[in-house]
Amino acid sequence: MDLKKRRTNYQLKLFLPIVGLLWVIIIAVEVSQYKREKDYRAEMIRSRIEFMNQRLLSLMEEGIDPTAFLHFIDNYYKASELDNLSMTLYDTKTGQEKVRIGFPTPLPEQLSTRGKIDGAFISANNNDDSTYIQPDKAFYYSVNKSSDGSLLVQTFMPLNARIAAEIKGNPWLRFFVLLGCAGITLVTYIATRHLTKNIRLLREFVSNASSDHDFVAIDKFANDDLGEISRQVVNMYNMRKAALASRELEHRVALKATEERSNLKRQMTNNINHELKTPAGIIKGYIDTIIDNPDMDDESRNHFLLKTQEHIERLCNILNDLSTMTRLEDGAQNISLEKIDFKEFVDNIRNDVEESGINGDMTFSTDIPQNCYVKGNNTLLTGAVMNLVKNAVAYSKGTEMSLRLLTENQRFYTFVFADNGQGVPEESIPMLFERFYRVDKGRSRKAGGTGLGLPIVRSSLNTIGGSISVNNGEHGGLEFVFTLQKWRTKPSGHDEEADA
Repeated sequence: MDLKKRRTNYQLKLFLPIVGLLWVIIIAVEVSQYKREKDYRAEMIRSRIEFMNQRLLSLMEEGIDPTAFLHFIDNYYKASELDNLSMTLYDTKTGQEKVRIGFPTPLPEQLSTRGKIDGAFISANNNDDSTYIQPDKAFYYSVNKSSDGSLLVQTFMPLNARIAAEIKGNPWLRFFVLLGCAGITLVTYIATRHLTKNIRLLREFVSNASSDHDFVAIDKFANDDLGEISRQVVNMYNMRKAALASRELEHRVALKATEERSNLKRQMTNNINHELKTPAGIIKGYIDTIIDNPDMDDESRNHFLLKTQEHIERLCNILNDLSTMTRLEDGAQNISLEKIDFKEFVDNIRNDVEESGINGDMTFSTDIPQNCYVKGNNTLLTGAVMNLVKNAVAYSKGTEMSLRLLTENQRFYTFVFADNGQGVPEESIPMLFERFYRVDKGRSRKAGGTGLGLPIVRSSLNTIGGSISVNNGEHGGLEFVFTLQKWRTKPSGHDEEADA
C-alpha cells in the first residue's frame, strides 16, 4: 500500500527551527549566567572569610588582643550563613591554641590525608573552590601563617543549608527566562505567520482556481517582494481567465448569431417560397386556363391576361424588395452618406406624392424647420419615406398623414410620421417590422403588398445610423417615430459628418 507523504506546513517548517535555536541560545545563556552568579556569590563569602583571617593575623602581629575582634565576628554572624564558622589561632612553636571561635579543629599535621572535622570531610591542603558543591565536604578551609611563621590561623566553614541557599542564586531568574522563552515563541509564531501569509494565500488561490471558486483578493497579500510577485501571478491568472471567459462568451454569441442567422435564413426561405408560390400558382392557373380553352372569347382571355399581369407585377415587386433587403444587409458598409437638407427633401417627396396621386384620398402635410440638415443617403431615405406613405395609403383607412420634427438633441433629430387611420391591434405592434408579416393577410395581398415594406424602412434607417419604432397614436392611427443623425459643422465653417 502506497503511503502518501504528509504535507508539512510551510510556517511550521520555518517556525520550529527558529524557535528551537532561540530556546537553545536562551537556555545556554541562562545556565552560564546562573553558574557565574553562583560562583560570584560563593567567592564573595570566601572573600569575607579571607578578610577575617588576614585581619586576625594583623592584630596578632601588631600585639593587639584579638579577643574582642573574634567575639564581634561570632556575634555579628550569628544566625547567618557564617554561623558555623570555625577560626582557631595556634602558636606554631608550642602547638597550643591561643584563641578560637566556633568548634575546635586539630592542627594540620595532626590530620591524615583525609581527616574528619565535625562530620565534614576536608583535605589538609585543599584550597580549591570545588569542595563546596560536593556533599559532606567543607565549603571553605584554609591555613595561613604570620610573616615570621610563629602564628597559624586555621579556618573551616562547613557546607550547610544556609551557605547552599545563599549561593543558589535568584529563583525568579528561571521564571523570567521561561516567560521570555514563551514571549519569544509567541513573537516568532506571529512573525512566521506574517512571513508565510503570501504562501498561504497562494495555496488558497491555487485551490480556488482549481475548483473555480472565488479568488483571493489581491489587497490581502503583504506589501513585500513575495507579495508583489503573488499579486502579479494572481493578476496574470485573472487576466488569462477573463480573456478565456471573453473568448468563450464571444464564441457563444457567435454560435447564437450563426444559429439565429441560420434560423432567419430558413424562415426567410420558407416565407419567400410561400410568397412566390402564391402568385406563381395563380399565374400558372390563368395561363393553363387560356391554353386549355383555345376557343375562349376575347373578353375572357383579356380578363385572364390582365389578372396574370397583376400577379406578375406583384411577383416582380417581391423580387425587387428582396433584392433591396439583401443589398442593405450585405452592403451596408459601402453605403455613402451625405449632407441632406431634410426640409427640402421632404417637400420634394410631398410634391411627388401629390402629383403622382400615390396619396389617393389622403392629404400629406409636413412640418420641418429650415436648416434641418441630416446625415443620410438620398436613395435610402427616399425609399424609407415612400414606403411609409404607401403603407399609410394602403392599410390605414385614414384621410390624413403627416411628417414633422418631434424633438432634437446634440446628435440626433427625431421625426414622427403619423396617420389618422384605424391603427393596428396592440399584439401586432412588435411584429410590424418582421419580414412578410401582415396584420390582415388577405387584404394585404389584395392591396398588392409584399410584406417587406416596413422591414426595408427599418433596414434603411439603421444603415444610415438612425432608428425607428412604432405605436398606435393617442387619437387613432399609427405613429412611426424615427431618428436621423445631424450633420454638424466645424467651427472653421467646414462641414463635418455627425458622429455615428
